[in-house]
Amino acid sequence: MGQLEGKVAIITGAGTGIGKGIAGVFAREGATLVIASRKQENLERTAAALRPGGATVAVVPTDVTVEAQVAGLFESTVRDLGRLDILVNNSGVFDGGPLEEIALETWRNVLEVNLTGVFLCTREAMKIMKRQKGGRIINIGSVSAQVPRFNHAPYTAAKHGLVGLTKSTALEGREHGISAGCLHPGNTM
Repeated sequence: MGQLEGKVAIITGAGTGIGKGIAGVFAREGATLVIASRKQENLERTAAALRPGGATVAVVPTDVTVEAQVAGLFESTVRDLGRLDILVNNSGVFDGGPLEEIALETWRNVLEVNLTGVFLCTREAMKIMKRQKGGRIINIGSVSAQVPRFNHAPYTAAKHGLVGLTKSTALEGREHGISAGCLHPGNTM
């Protein structure tokens, strides 16, 4: 029996990279997975890789910057699986350039995905987890939250903001049995 047997986990950005890796570990530990990202084909590949090992995986294409899609992700999870135990906020984008050359559209996109998307998902998870009297929220940050990357002000600002959001989530969730933490990976394959 795995450490996550009987647990339901939503993982955003699970079609590739870190999110796909987290989904693989959670599947091996017995979690029932709901994987989300914008590109259905990436999610389907992740699910196809996990199911032969016995994993239960639901694929829910979701743009974390679209409030209605985020609400739908959480509503379908509770409707179909009855609960939510773990949320991994992993969706992210990396962009930037010299400050004087960064387009407002670039700035907004990075903050929307890396910070507002986490807020939207966390808000929905808190509604569910407070009713359940417990849960875990794991935010994937970056070493950029401690040491800025040259020419990446939007990303650095978003990851700094994520630290504050995580601390606020932990504080508000504590009395309801909800924990929140932020992991800060460096460069990954």
